[in-house]
Amino acid sequence: MTSDPRKRIEAAAANAPRRVSKGETMIRNRIAPCVILGVLALSAPAMAQTALGTLRGAVLDQQGGALPGVTVTVRQIETNTVQSTVTGGEGQYFLPNLRPGTYELTAELSSFAPTKQDLVLRVGQDLTVNFTMKVGSVTEAIDVVAKSVPVETQSTLATVITNKQIDDLPTIARNFSALATLSPGATTSNTTGTGQGTGVSISGQRPFTNGIIVDGASNQMQFYGRQANDFPQDWIQEFQVLTNSFSAEYGQAAGGILNVITRSGANTMNGRGYGFFRDDRLDGPPFAGRYDASRQPIFLDSTPAFNQQRWGGFLGGPVVKDKMFYFAGIERLDLTSSDVLGITDYWRQSVSPTVIPTGEKETVGIGKVDVNVNQKNRAYFRYTNTHRRDLNVGGTSPGAAAPLETLEARQTFGGPLWNVLGNWTTTLSNTTFNELLVTYGVNKPWILSNLAGGLGGSELLAAAGYNTTTGNPTGKFARISYPGANFGATSFTGLEGEGNLFVMDNFSLVRGRHQFKLGGIIARQEMYMDVEAAHKGSWGFTQDRAFNINDPASYPTSFSGNIGSGQAYPAIWNPSAYAQDTWQVINNVTLNLGARYDLDLTPTSVNPYVDPYNQRIVARLGGTAPLQPSVADKNNVSPRLGVVWVPARDRRTTLRSSFGIYYDQNHWNFTDIYLNETLLALRRISLNANTQANNPFWTPSNTAAGIAQMRAFLAKSFPGYPDLSGLPFPGETILGVQPNYKIPYSTNFAVGMTHELGATLSARADYVHTQTGDASIGPDTNWVQNADGTYSRRDTRYANITLVGNGGSIWYNGLEARVEYRPSANARAGLSYTLSKTRSNTSTGLSTGGTTNPFDLDEDLGPDDNDRRHNLVVDASYLVRKIDVQLAGITSYRSPLPYSVTTSVQLDSDPFADRPEPRNSQRAAVDKSTDLRVSKIFRFGGKYAATAFWEMFNVFNVDNWLRYQGSLQSSTFGLPLTEGPKRRQQLGFRFDF
Repeated sequence: MTSDPRKRIEAAAANAPRRVSKGETMIRNRIAPCVILGVLALSAPAMAQTALGTLRGAVLDQQGGALPGVTVTVRQIETNTVQSTVTGGEGQYFLPNLRPGTYELTAELSSFAPTKQDLVLRVGQDLTVNFTMKVGSVTEAIDVVAKSVPVETQSTLATVITNKQIDDLPTIARNFSALATLSPGATTSNTTGTGQGTGVSISGQRPFTNGIIVDGASNQMQFYGRQANDFPQDWIQEFQVLTNSFSAEYGQAAGGILNVITRSGANTMNGRGYGFFRDDRLDGPPFAGRYDASRQPIFLDSTPAFNQQRWGGFLGGPVVKDKMFYFAGIERLDLTSSDVLGITDYWRQSVSPTVIPTGEKETVGIGKVDVNVNQKNRAYFRYTNTHRRDLNVGGTSPGAAAPLETLEARQTFGGPLWNVLGNWTTTLSNTTFNELLVTYGVNKPWILSNLAGGLGGSELLAAAGYNTTTGNPTGKFARISYPGANFGATSFTGLEGEGNLFVMDNFSLVRGRHQFKLGGIIARQEMYMDVEAAHKGSWGFTQDRAFNINDPASYPTSFSGNIGSGQAYPAIWNPSAYAQDTWQVINNVTLNLGARYDLDLTPTSVNPYVDPYNQRIVARLGGTAPLQPSVADKNNVSPRLGVVWVPARDRRTTLRSSFGIYYDQNHWNFTDIYLNETLLALRRISLNANTQANNPFWTPSNTAAGIAQMRAFLAKSFPGYPDLSGLPFPGETILGVQPNYKIPYSTNFAVGMTHELGATLSARADYVHTQTGDASIGPDTNWVQNADGTYSRRDTRYANITLVGNGGSIWYNGLEARVEYRPSANARAGLSYTLSKTRSNTSTGLSTGGTTNPFDLDEDLGPDDNDRRHNLVVDASYLVRKIDVQLAGITSYRSPLPYSVTTSVQLDSDPFADRPEPRNSQRAAVDKSTDLRVSKIFRFGGKYAATAFWEMFNVFNVDNWLRYQGSLQSSTFGLPLTEGPKRRQQLGFRFDF
């Protein structure tokens, strides 16, 4: 070989395929600022609806020219899985469908010295890694010195929660999603009931609008937008919190997305056994749910009974080395706990107990197989099963604060939830790739009433003596609500479940500097409904006073009843499709163009029930058909546009901007309400003495007389159904969805940057603007405004026609920042801060109602329910290697959430509910906490390790007050009904091998 470097380069050039010249690259570099100015406001980084990652980049010679024909090979260290490709004419390579893990990336070309780089690929990550190859012999040592800096050119506005954080940081319930709030832009939400969703608000959006993807498939219960199957924290390899700017592959999520991947087996067998234990002796006494004469909170003298036993383990390893791997896990939870009631002193005299025993029993299991069929085909298969039973749940979902729900008003929640999944990835050629995923899951959680002895749905109605002529004449199990306590059966009981089949395909094609990706989903979604809600009867009172037929002040104020069936099982097919192009305009500028289309037909699943309902109404009450069939929202096209620019040669700074439209999905709960409360009903009644719309005795000239007459009418039959033949007009009610209902969507714009300050410190900051359009509202549409300013009913057969429609908006503006410090393998720290403001003109969640004045939505304009102005979270861990003791913790400060002042009294002449103050004009309390874990590690023979944990949550025993009473009719007005947990401690162990 000649020793003249110039001749060596010339010789290499003669033997190599054509390269793009340095001059061409320089010309492209000059146009970079122009490209960025043109697209900075129109951008969205590409992100796949997959847990798999992608490597891409360019291979150059020492003069900056592109090298085609280079063999680029990636090898996963843990499984020895190998995937190769060859660079094209522009020197570009593309390696998709890679599991997260540690990789060795190698580039080889005749007449050049091989080049290698080690890297870690995270879940859903799209890394750009460029190579510079030196002229030399293929027999020379592999060059591992001149490493390229991997750049996440397409993982913007996303935070990866690594396996180290999952393993090291303290979490009281061992639920990985609790760590999602480490991401800027994500904060806890106090939303309860059906709208609780994931419990996390992202970019000011409702918790139920977030997507949850595990191993590439949805793990979302469409009914409520919350997790379906539980995945214990120890089974999670890592997950990604996408707060904004995800690509066209992601759909049906107007908020954020949790993209999760579970552990897999590898060539080395490994496993873990673990346990976490809690006891009431380790916890601080909680708030007693009441106040002294000076309105100061009273605390219990001792902590109520509490015991937690959580056991679990997993095992993974090879079936056939380098070819097939297994992973299996199981976890069992036995929990005995308590809820302290926040009922008023009036009811404390007669209600027992005021400390409610609660608990949970849950068994979850997972089985997973990964197969390297050959170098071009890989697959994995997974089965998960969750069987849970939550005891004495307050409200309609586990974990919700329900301080007014007495023991009889509570329920048992639980049932089987299972899912099976298969994924097959294929390398068709150096430039074409495919991923096929099929998943099917069933969720059947039952809500069973305490008062009815563990019955729910149609079985509860049968036990009550319910019939379709007079409803519930005895009032057995009727719901009874006071300002200071709730009695009777749970607000609704029975089965609200679903079965979902998803078939997804993603096809990738590389052409020059373009990486095209096309894909689609076909989904069959079925709803299981056996529910009673107002069927048993629901009564409301405006003051805490036990009913006495001889005391008119104790008479009920409102009644809701439903005569009809509550069973239905509609199913529908929904298609989705997307296309996107990741265009590497030049080596340091990536432009992303994409569009997605979702056709959500679930709102039309009610149509077979519309005509029978209309026929029943016309036959009984005359007139025309009151309802119209639902029409599908067919224009849900979601453009995604984006740019990422790496301006400096050291590739340590990334500038980005994004714009996109993100549609939510219809949630079965709307369909459930429409079917259950209206379309299957023979008669649905809603009476309220204090509102013109629902009081047939209302007298504008003497409202007090009309109110008294209505209350006396209700008192005659309480708690049984009233004799409706005594009403001046029918008083029918419709609860449902407008026929032209549109799927809500969010429009997002973001601009920001990431900078690596050396190898140990990184910082990112983004400005995010999100506006939700077509947000759901729940107005009573049965009113027309007359010329003289008065109101009259549009359809005199009905008191109310409350149909969920569109027209609401949510506005979010936020500065989202995160700093991460990684000084060594034994220490790390992160700080996330969000400064934001969220406003909205709707409080409608996943139910009807929530709109004050259907003619003026601005009556509901104010801070949104999820409006936290400041959100600060710090997480850190440090291992003292000499003694193998680790300290880890999370501390958070969150500014107060708002709440509204309400009244059940009519304050003006219009027929609508009134606000004594503007919506959400009051603020609750600051939420702050510090959680700490101390771990001691014992190592055996280098292969085995045992770890003992001591964890403390809310270390400083801070009072975090919740659920402020906004009702002017309550004696606890302006006071919190409950609080977050006081100091708690947890002991645990882990044995790794």
